[in-house]
Amino acid sequence: MYWLTGVLGLILVVAPFIMGYTENLAALWTSIILGLVVAAVSLYKAFSKDTATWEYIVAAVVGIIAVFAPFLFGFSAMATAMWTVIVLGAIIAFLAGYEGFFARPQT
Repeated sequence: MYWLTGVLGLILVVAPFIMGYTENLAALWTSIILGLVVAAVSLYKAFSKDTATWEYIVAAVVGIIAVFAPFLFGFSAMATAMWTVIVLGAIIAFLAGYEGFFARPQT
């Protein structure tokens, strides 16, 4: 599942450029930074041989932060940026949270 969270993290990174909200610096940098964190922990999980789930927990927490980010960082009035970050954050939080808390480790 690490590959899916990684792809979603990369989508979050490029979303400001595709969806056209690069003019709002809070939305731009929130999306880029949170996406890079998710992509980085997913990449680490891809090459790591351990069965620990901390990477998924980090990605889930970042997803939850993304859901609240438009309200915390003041870009909730910008509908495109707000819904893009909320939806991607919710999907990341759900997938990573499931994998981190409920899925059995793969051997």
